[in-house]
Amino acid sequence: MADYYDHHATTFIAPTRDVDMSDARKRFESVLPARKNGPARILDAGSGSGRDALSFRLSGYDVSAFDASPAMLAATQAHAAVRTRLMRFEDFAWEHPFEGIWACASLLHVSKLDLPKVIDRLAAHLVPEGALYMSFKQGTGERVTDGRRFTDLTGTRLAAILRRCGIFGEPDIWESRDRRPYRASEVWVNAIVTLT
Repeated sequence: MADYYDHHATTFIAPTRDVDMSDARKRFESVLPARKNGPARILDAGSGSGRDALSFRLSGYDVSAFDASPAMLAATQAHAAVRTRLMRFEDFAWEHPFEGIWACASLLHVSKLDLPKVIDRLAAHLVPEGALYMSFKQGTGERVTDGRRFTDLTGTRLAAILRRCGIFGEPDIWESRDRRPYRASEVWVNAIVTLT
């Protein structure tokens, strides 16, 4: 998977870096718990171009990031100027918790079989009432496109996965259209969950 992004970094970054994700970011920020001794800590999980990491940093949050691709790690560091680590979701670990974890169009590369374990691993790094955002392409299966694995989900299937985790409150799930003009027909399934 990382090989695709390493070899296609320029063509991937160009159309995604300026995509307007402000509505989803505001929805996510509205449920972040306050931190007593500093700004809320947000982890951009699968940070890609660094678009959202930069927006969160400019909004005053304490932002960290990780990505499985060395090229995307370099892009995040250059664009967002935040601490970024080379890491896969399946190997994720961090030395401190976060008020929020943002996984925009990144968890969709995790296999359906591994997804509940990965979500639990992320949730274990949230503070009480911490928030997790994720998004998937709408669909009902796993596929490989251009050398990338995708797990597509409907809102109903995503809700079922989140319920099985057993550690979240009622998920906030909504659909949105792809913001890239040439992909306006594609539908995304978004979710925000908070620890109970």
